[in-house]
Amino acid sequence: MRERSGVAEGLVRARLDRDPSEQPDLEPSGSLAPAVTRAATILEVLAADPSMPVGPSELSRRLGLPKSSIANICSALADAGLVRRAGFGFALGRKLAEFGGAYMASIDLVQEFYDACAALETASQETMQLAVLDELQVVYIARHDGRQTIRLASEIGRRLPASCTAIGKAALAALDPADLEDRLATVDTLPRLTPNSHRTIAQLRADLDEVRVRGYAVDNEETAEGIVCFGVAIPRRSAAGDQYGASVTLLKARATEGRREALFADLSRLRDALVNPLQSRAATKARRQPADGRR
Repeated sequence: MRERSGVAEGLVRARLDRDPSEQPDLEPSGSLAPAVTRAATILEVLAADPSMPVGPSELSRRLGLPKSSIANICSALADAGLVRRAGFGFALGRKLAEFGGAYMASIDLVQEFYDACAALETASQETMQLAVLDELQVVYIARHDGRQTIRLASEIGRRLPASCTAIGKAALAALDPADLEDRLATVDTLPRLTPNSHRTIAQLRADLDEVRVRGYAVDNEETAEGIVCFGVAIPRRSAAGDQYGASVTLLKARATEGRREALFADLSRLRDALVNPLQSRAATKARRQPADGRR
């Protein structure tokens, strides 16, 4: 609690004895967006003692800012769900819990991806990637390097067209139909990275239909010649969460029928491992229990 409230306590000590009526409306030093900085400072004060709502007058006194400015900022924060009105004051809002949960989920997902990849018998030998869908692009956020001498994957942070990549097509196919239509409505033509990349929206739609039927997407030299990828969508952990996908990449010459089947099975295991951790762990625990319930 003391560490979290450090910034707020420092501001309180610096301005505690000041009377807002006797000083100008202070601008946060060096801030490019003073209103945002003030809002963050208000949240710090409220976080210092979450059980105790703080009113505009007290916030004004503590922070040395005009009460009118405090009231306007708090009203905007309340409209956004970042604070809530409690009696005559304000307290932290539930939206902050959602943001915190989303942040922790993204961090956990990356670590879970690395752990799950290492446990896969066949796919762990190849390059595997985790990406998040951003409109009609994918952004790579994690990569498991296999044991092959040639590195085939994109760098972490790189963006690629979702329409060309297995990971992107798997993610697009998993979207709600209305969401997908909204995204496709923004483009007339698709970017092409190789001669095998889709040329038209109609071609992409047909591919996505196939992805939904077979359960995984294929990049058949659509991103780079001589390279194939197979991808699956990762089920969202919340209705408002981002859409993620995972893929395995290898030289086309190595993609024999037997190896492809083993990779498809591993991708399915990876997808299951990255489902909501509570559900996944509960299912694992249930599988380990004897049928008669005895331990």
